[in-house]
Amino acid sequence: MRERVGARLAPIRTELSDAMDDLQTRSSPEADEQQDLIDLLHSRGQRVTSQRLVILRELRRRGHHATAEEIHHAVHRELPGTSTPTIYATLDLFVELGLARRILTGTAALYDARLEPHQHAVCRQCGRVDDVDGRLNAKALLGAARGSGFQPENAELIIWGLCQQCATTSAA
Repeated sequence: MRERVGARLAPIRTELSDAMDDLQTRSSPEADEQQDLIDLLHSRGQRVTSQRLVILRELRRRGHHATAEEIHHAVHRELPGTSTPTIYATLDLFVELGLARRILTGTAALYDARLEPHQHAVCRQCGRVDDVDGRLNAKALLGAARGSGFQPENAELIIWGLCQQCATTSAA
């Protein structure tokens, strides 16, 4: 039985290996965009896997915030064997590596590949999350936190309210 399973998996392993080699050696914008992940993983002694490459590509392709479940659904089409825990662990790794941001909105965590300074506006009625361009100057707040013994790492601002559509519906 084990030999039959191994024989059935061999073509899949070969296909994944070829895809990873192709992504790592190709000189294209897609390969260049993933080179930061490859370099970071190698510098930490971690493996570059097809799942990590595909998940990062999907997160960056979206251009908007996504839940782990949305990423899983999209990645599943390309890599059907990818589990939900793998998606969560990989997204958490990307946050740790500085390749993505996690946004906690009170419901599902959202992941954002947009790293330039911006904040978020969350609709308290429908849950829509929009980017608000601009850098948060939280120096005084971080200093006050340090003064109380807290060891802050960073600060983010989430603006709560109603999006235009919900505000229009509520007013009607």
